[in-house]
Amino acid sequence: MSTLPLTLSDHHRTLVLHVLEEPSGQYTWRIVMEELCGAADADCTVEAPSTYSSHAEAEAACWAAGNGILDGPRAASELRTT
Repeated sequence: MSTLPLTLSDHHRTLVLHVLEEPSGQYTWRIVMEELCGAADADCTVEAPSTYSSHAEAEAACWAAGNGILDGPRAASELRTT
């Protein structure tokens, strides 16, 4: 199953949320964080600590992890597809 990644942002970073289907039929997620540090940009990846039985569960866990990284939680209306 392929879906478009979602994007969340605050004043210092942009998170691109990816939900991925494993060959076993389980789902996992990955967040690519693009952090703005003055004149330099620093990117890093945060990976799911486990797998999930459905796309919806993985997406919810990814959303929760992303909101924990940002300067305050974001509402669903603030999501953008990339």
